[in-house]
Amino acid sequence: MAAHVIADDAEALEVAASLAAEFRAGASARDAERRLPREELDRLSASGLLAVTVPAEHGGADVGAPTLAEIFRLLAAADASLSQIPQSHFAYVNVIRRQGTDEQRKFFFAELLAGRRFGNAQSEAGTKHVQDIRTRLHPGPAGSYVLDGVKYYSTGALF
Repeated sequence: MAAHVIADDAEALEVAASLAAEFRAGASARDAERRLPREELDRLSASGLLAVTVPAEHGGADVGAPTLAEIFRLLAAADASLSQIPQSHFAYVNVIRRQGTDEQRKFFFAELLAGRRFGNAQSEAGTKHVQDIRTRLHPGPAGSYVLDGVKYYSTGALF
């Protein structure tokens, strides 16, 4: 997947406003028909908006918090359901930014700039807090891995 790379805060807001207008047009019908916003999310990824917080030293626009908040406001005003998905995405981008190793930052920031997005499958029923994780990753046959667990809250994980 190739994505546009946004240069700065002003361009990020222009792109967000344009996408919001597109998304608004079909939001009510999507909700009424219970259709998942697959095409809209693909447009969001291709637009470059999901990489706007990538640090400049990794090729991103490194927009500030006020710009990111305005992006969310624009998207949520157009389609509140769709805007829930990038909320988790940006939380994970921030985790990589703050806690990732240099190697992880290089890899994941390049993926984001290429249009990839993160999905949320974190919370588990019956646990005390979000970091109380029972899901486990076990070695499988032929160098593979088996992910074993049940998630309770996973907005956007299907996309």
